[in-house]
Amino acid sequence: MKYRILVASGIIASSLAFGINAGAAETASEKATAETNKTVDNAKETYRNAKNEICELVNGKMHCVAKKMKDKMRTAADKTKSKTKEVKNKVD
Repeated sequence: MKYRILVASGIIASSLAFGINAGAAETASEKATAETNKTVDNAKETYRNAKNEICELVNGKMHCVAKKMKDKMRTAADKTKSKTKEVKNKVD
């Protein structure tokens, strides 16, 4: 069920990103918010990757596969949410 929601949100975000040619320009605060969102997403992804590497070293690869997949889905969801906000700001 969660996978379907993730895929649906990805499709929506992609269609918004590539299907709409917005004429409105982003304000400086919207651009700063977009950059902040990207930085936060990258920091979260780096933290999750480091946490997964430590888990693999301590517990072994097979024990951490589920956690790794869950973290990858969280990262994809975070990036989709950030991209959706960015597209929304461009349209507004």
